[in-house]
Amino acid sequence: MQNHPRTHIIGAGLIGASIGLGLSAEGWTVTIEDNDAEAQALARSIGAGAAPTEAAPELVIVAVPPSAAPAVVAAALGRYPDAVVTDVASVKAPIADAAAATGASSRYVGSHPMAGREISGGLGAQGDLFKARPWVLCPNGATAEALALVASVPAALQCDVVTMDAAAHDAAVARVSHAPQVAASAVAAALGILSADDVALAGQGLRDVTRIAGSLPGMWADIARMNRSHLIETLDHIIADLEEVREADDIGEALTDLIDRGRYEVARIPGKHGGATRDWASVTVIVPDTPGQLLRLLQDTAEVDVNVEDISIEHSPRQPVGLTTLYVLPASAGDLVAALERQGWEIAAS
Repeated sequence: MQNHPRTHIIGAGLIGASIGLGLSAEGWTVTIEDNDAEAQALARSIGAGAAPTEAAPELVIVAVPPSAAPAVVAAALGRYPDAVVTDVASVKAPIADAAAATGASSRYVGSHPMAGREISGGLGAQGDLFKARPWVLCPNGATAEALALVASVPAALQCDVVTMDAAAHDAAVARVSHAPQVAASAVAAALGILSADDVALAGQGLRDVTRIAGSLPGMWADIARMNRSHLIETLDHIIADLEEVREADDIGEALTDLIDRGRYEVARIPGKHGGATRDWASVTVIVPDTPGQLLRLLQDTAEVDVNVEDISIEHSPRQPVGLTTLYVLPASAGDLVAALERQGWEIAAS
């Protein structure tokens, strides 16, 4: 049997409890604690970890809110002098600085699993939450042994491990994670002057852009404060692009340039399972908005051996139907359309 490090998790929220569930399922010995007694009890009851024992942990994972992480990491390095300490906050440089100030940074490795859910707390915990997701490691002065020990966590959870400097990480996530939250919330907030009937005109584009706008603000306020300089730099970039469109003599030409640049960059965003982006063909089906119809559509699709790579559903607020778009390999689209039409489905005009 493979020997896994005795692991103690500080913080029993969504991320901490999910890590505990995943590692426990892999046979690791995991303990977990939280200042919130109810969160701690919940995490232990669902199998995310046990109560601490007299046996000192070899690995400590700090999974507390970002604003608390620097102090908790520093405290853990002192509390467990023989353990390697990591954390899972989404901003890394301030925590690396706090670890360095203790004189024990050789035992600290920053980490950031790039995963989450719209449900917060231990009730949303999933042992497979991180599977096939990027997990960033920021050694910043840690020993090779400490790095290897922390790297065993994302390896056990089947993550895609990326190693980078803490400051480089913070600059990157400002653009790929933090600014998108700000932009989505700004677009959603702009709806405030509209009536309910006006908002009912919304199509899938608005839903796509504002999907993450329902996030709770507390954690994001912490992130913005900790990553202020990189976030402001990114927002300045976005604002400059928008001002160029607004102030252009030919707004259409300026918008064309912005959209062209966006099209080029969005093609670089990893696709399914972290692989290269693919150009899927879309097949949009008019589906009656009644129980069982979506399931029937997917079953009919499976019967012709076509794999659905992605799916989107758009409901009309005034019609008893929905538009379900199936994204498939281009070579499969024609056969799928013909098969669905034989089954009586109505295909929407493209």
